Amino acid sequence: MAAILAAFLFAVVAVPVLRRPAHAVNLVDRPGGRKNHDREVPLIGGLAMFLGFAVAMLMIEASLRPYASLIVGMGILLMVGVIDDLIDMSASAKLSAQVLVAILMVSWGEVQIHTLGDLVGVKPIEMGEWAIPFTVLCTVLLINAINMADGTDGLAGGLVAVALAMLLTAGILGGASRAFVGVAGVLMAAVIGFLCYNLRVPGRPCATAFMGDSGSMMLGFALAWLAVYLSQVEDVSIYPVSIAWILVLPVLDVLTLYIRRIMKGRSPFSADREHLHHVLLRSGFSVMVTVWVLILVMTIFGLIGMAGWRQGWPEWWLFLGLIPVFIGQYLCSIRAWRLMRYLKKR
Repeated sequence: MAAILAAFLFAVVAVPVLRRPAHAVNLVDRPGGRKNHDREVPLIGGLAMFLGFAVAMLMIEASLRPYASLIVGMGILLMVGVIDDLIDMSASAKLSAQVLVAILMVSWGEVQIHTLGDLVGVKPIEMGEWAIPFTVLCTVLLINAINMADGTDGLAGGLVAVALAMLLTAGILGGASRAFVGVAGVLMAAVIGFLCYNLRVPGRPCATAFMGDSGSMMLGFALAWLAVYLSQVEDVSIYPVSIAWILVLPVLDVLTLYIRRIMKGRSPFSADREHLHHVLLRSGFSVMVTVWVLILVMTIFGLIGMAGWRQGWPEWWLFLGLIPVFIGQYLCSIRAWRLMRYLKKR
């Protein structure tokens, strides 16, 4: 508990401390283009969260050796993200860094997806020799999912906080190690500390700090690492498909957009305003309502996955349940303009 409180407090204190140095070195996000803020906002959320996380990790009374690849990977993406926030790196350079940390995760950390569980009601699906490339692919996908969710105040941080809360709860209920509970707890607390400046609430009409690519990529990697570790390495019986339910909202959003862009002959990494949060915003919902609606949806999906695991539902039931979710998300994506018109009328 002391480590969790320390992570929160250090993140809260770090934001105002880092604000002036960020302006001095030009680590700020300026208004214009596709952005909807009207003043310079410091891109210090990633640094503040990592500072709170790193300090609190020193207070966890358990062996953290298995988490070395997590900490190093987060540090690498933090540095790459800060450089990108300063000089705007190419998509290929950022992708290379993401693949690098994913390889560190599966090789050095030996955190890999070995089984998908019994998704067809016959027997568990084992990945075998495909474990490493599949884990790398899933990790990079989740990194980009969180990175692309960072398109409006509080959304990426809010989704990550919900996912971490779910993983932490699953770890506690499933008897995960003290180290896992501590690591997931302090990271969640650091994210919540940053959200005190990034999430729109009554009385604060806009964010006063952004996490930047440094924060979104770092959090996406950490979320992937902890999710795979809990379902594959820790001695916890949670279904892998329950983890998929916890992460389904941001992952499906980015998957459907990738598919659409490729079908249109565009790069899957090209920028646009067709994410689910963009659809809601352009339908007339405020930023605050949009973010809280998506956080609620993320929470409901996660609770479904958790309930299925705790109640002992067959894994293939949960897997089948994901299919209409994917179809619904894809239909909303390809008919975004119709959805916006409908929501405006309602």
